[in-house]
Amino acid sequence: MPRIQIDNYTVDYDEAGCGMPVIFIPGITEYKEAFVFQFGGLQNSYRIISYDLRRGLKRATDYTLDLLVDDLRKLLDALDLDSAVICGHSFGGLVAMKFAAKYPERTKALILVSAFHSAPSKSMESFLNTISSIENPLRTSVITRFRVYLDRMLGRRTTGALFREHQVESIIEVANQAMKTSRITINQRLKIIKETDLRASLPQIVSPTLVIAGSKDNEFFLSSAQSLYERIPDASLEVIEEVGHFSFLTRHDQFNSTVDEFLAQRIVAIS
Repeated sequence: MPRIQIDNYTVDYDEAGCGMPVIFIPGITEYKEAFVFQFGGLQNSYRIISYDLRRGLKRATDYTLDLLVDDLRKLLDALDLDSAVICGHSFGGLVAMKFAAKYPERTKALILVSAFHSAPSKSMESFLNTISSIENPLRTSVITRFRVYLDRMLGRRTTGALFREHQVESIIEVANQAMKTSRITINQRLKIIKETDLRASLPQIVSPTLVIAGSKDNEFFLSSAQSLYERIPDASLEVIEEVGHFSFLTRHDQFNSTVDEFLAQRIVAIS
């Protein structure tokens, strides 16, 4: 497993392929392995990189969105990358958007997957808080834990349909990975979500931006996708039908084609 030491933080990352670098940032309880199908489907055309976000710190006040954005900048420095395509899923989208607004010269393009610019309304607060009460992995099976996780995360019983989608094993593995995320880390990331509102920063994003949403995702993420599309100056919106929050896994072929087409049209063609 490749690692890079950044100050007092060790970054675990994966990379494959060559060409224009595309960096994938995982969601609130995800890890670099979540993007397995992007490695398999895009590495022939791009240099694919994914990494694990910094875990929670002893002092919650030290764990900020600015810190995570700075980690990403230092990762680019360590990999000797002047710029890259930045892709963030869900919570990772916050890191991606703030990075793109702060470092436009280092953001070739921005891809936001089931992302949001600010916390849900007060009525949706429990929607996020439930993620921090995932069951003990020793008490239930992986599949049961995954159903519980998705029911809580999506706020509705859609897991039956999701289990009929492609690549169930890979989604289960993402859920299994999620179970190892400490409550401290989850709670500190939830704190970032609650304290973050990037709406004022979105007009500062000048990079070509692709917003991807799943038609069966929670209404909060669907409305957030529309809002991102309307607020980011050079944005396009792609809704992948019959898929929920994990389009990059459950409809990976279509997701990869969407990303490839966007980059070919907006970046590669004008390079």
